[in-house]
Amino acid sequence: MGKMIITAYTDGDFNSECKSALELPVNPAKVKLSKGIRYAEDKQLGSLNGSNVYVRYQPETFSFDCLFDMTNAMEDDDEKKPVHDAVNELEQRLYDYNTEGHRPSFVKVQYGDITFFGQLKTLETEYSLFDPDSIPLRAELKVTLTGYCSQKEEKKHFSKHSPDVSRLVTLKEGQTLSALCYEVYGDPLLVGQVARFNNLNGYRNIPAGTEILLPMLKKA
Repeated sequence: MGKMIITAYTDGDFNSECKSALELPVNPAKVKLSKGIRYAEDKQLGSLNGSNVYVRYQPETFSFDCLFDMTNAMEDDDEKKPVHDAVNELEQRLYDYNTEGHRPSFVKVQYGDITFFGQLKTLETEYSLFDPDSIPLRAELKVTLTGYCSQKEEKKHFSKHSPDVSRLVTLKEGQTLSALCYEVYGDPLLVGQVARFNNLNGYRNIPAGTEILLPMLKKA
């Protein structure tokens, strides 16, 4: 198996590299890929049990540990670099602010047959061994990335304006629930069902900023 390769990008379409690919000197012993789905409880008035209604897929997470150890023969002696430099190279791709993209970089990780597109969630660095001058010789890093999917890529898989897909929206200033139902379902008369689904006392005078879960509904 080849080395784990980390590449930083300016854009969420992963077309514009901002840093050259970084190859980790030692592969992680294991990686962890987590997936999840968010559901909301659809509980009818008077019912004993509710049912879970699909809302959306949660972003995937990808976690791994990596080691920079300058006490071992990871590399030829003449090619060894200080631990701080190795950590900084990784941080430049995962953590540092990307001035061109006006945010931290997007990241692609390649490891064996795994390719993960995402952005940094957490980075923990633990220095565990030092030389007589207090220069670190070993660093253990725990990296967690959260998946990222561009709007263009997302539209290939899901239609956000389809009544067959549940979604969570935030009510805008001046927007009514009836108007939202017409925009999404093409039928403002579904406002009563949406209000009940969200446990609202009514569908008028809902303040802006209220999160509304739009379930899968069909026009009558």
